[in-house]
Amino acid sequence: MKVCFVTTSFVRSAEDHYARFVYEQAKSLRAAEPDTEVVVVVPHAPGLAMKEVIGGQQIRRAQYFWPARWQLLSYRYEGWLETFGISPLAALQGPMLLLALLIKLWRESKDAQVIHAQWLPSAAIAVIVGRLRNLPVVISVRGVDMNSAKKSRLLRAVTRSILKRASYIVPVSNEFRDMLHSEIGCGRPITPLYNGVDTEQFRPRDRATCRRALGLPEDQPMILFVGGMIKRKGVDILLKALRHGAMADHRAQLYLAGEGPKLAALKVLATAEGLADRTHFLGKVSRDQVHLWMGAADMLVLPSYSEGRPNVVLEGMASGIPVVATAVNGTVELISDGADGLLFQPGDVAGLAAQLDSLLRQPDLAATLAARATERIRELGLTWTAHGRQLLSIYREVVYGSIVPGE
Repeated sequence: MKVCFVTTSFVRSAEDHYARFVYEQAKSLRAAEPDTEVVVVVPHAPGLAMKEVIGGQQIRRAQYFWPARWQLLSYRYEGWLETFGISPLAALQGPMLLLALLIKLWRESKDAQVIHAQWLPSAAIAVIVGRLRNLPVVISVRGVDMNSAKKSRLLRAVTRSILKRASYIVPVSNEFRDMLHSEIGCGRPITPLYNGVDTEQFRPRDRATCRRALGLPEDQPMILFVGGMIKRKGVDILLKALRHGAMADHRAQLYLAGEGPKLAALKVLATAEGLADRTHFLGKVSRDQVHLWMGAADMLVLPSYSEGRPNVVLEGMASGIPVVATAVNGTVELISDGADGLLFQPGDVAGLAAQLDSLLRQPDLAATLAARATERIRELGLTWTAHGRQLLSIYREVVYGSIVPGE
């Protein structure tokens, strides 16, 4: 079977972590069935080849602005929509990017059996090409899609219009499945498809060994954040929590791995809060180092205002460290508060500070939560190979089964 992916975000190399979960999803198809052919249509960016093979997948990049060095939208921050505000030129390039992807998808899908779109902007393109080529279209619906649709009647209408033309919809969480039925009114087949986690890479490790490998002190409490420096991730709440109540008395060090448009402002905030000597902005951390940082940390924190079903939570739990996260979206499907992790409400500085303080003051609690989290990941069986098998069964259903294309 030949599958044609179309996505606005993808890795730039096998070691990259940008939209890594889309790469892992595409790779999982070949792991489940080696003769599957996967072509991935993605935006071009300066310095990247127009064609290459990454992890056995054929990458086809679409240039959307000339000269190439002026392309601004892709491979920045958490997604191309985050970059619209950086300049008027970036906003202008949005329609051009979608048109370039549409043309490239039309060419590359000539002998495909199914098109798989990631996120709604790519889905809008996919349903057009799918209709013209009479191909089934599967759409992965993720956090930014559903959380944006919640905020606007117009966006819900646009979402409904796109999704009703799909053959099959695969949201990343049960919450989004329910929302597609109740709020979007989607009448197409829907099955949640959960992201996997690489338990060979993300597994419990000796903390002292990891810290020595990273050149870190072995005797200081360490809090870790991994994610984009964007407003939605709530990093400002984390910084303020370090100065709130009992947390002000701790000597815990905060390490933040990631980059984004709010990085400079967050550094200023850290200084203003008197945290310059307790916060360490690491910038972009290479993929082969993330597991070491997780192995070195005493806990992982994700203070997001909204999420999908966050991979970083899966990775932290699999790594055997306690996770403190906001009680939002698919996160609550992974963490049971007080059983295998700790939750707090978005924006609640005091609540986050209390959870951090409880872990720092009660190492036995931290150890118990970490052990239960690792066991939870084993129970869920969230491997990428299992993910690939389920996705292939959906493809076969839309290609060979009784499901008819969308309206």
